[in-house]
Amino acid sequence: MLIGLPFVGLAFWPAAVGLMATQLHIQYNTLSLICVSVFLFLVVFELLTIVSMQDQKINALAQLVAILMEKQKLAEPEHRPAEVVESSNDSKQPSVSWNPASQATHP
Repeated sequence: MLIGLPFVGLAFWPAAVGLMATQLHIQYNTLSLICVSVFLFLVVFELLTIVSMQDQKINALAQLVAILMEKQKLAEPEHRPAEVVESSNDSKQPSVSWNPASQATHP
């Protein structure tokens, strides 16, 4: 909504750019180019800010879905963390299950 304010101002007072150019002692065309460039820069900056905030929200939502899927045991087996399994001997030390197929081979 604030993006349109400069255009509303120019609609009510079209000679504002010419008056500013005279006061600043620069050409009308140069001041117009500077104003348009600054306006476009601010619009792009605002849109990038919105996209960044939405990206953060999407990442948080994806993490919440992953946590919920893990709690519901809906995650695929290769994406689950290693489970602690009791060994059959009487040492009472848990052993971590390991799947060698899930490990990447390094040459």
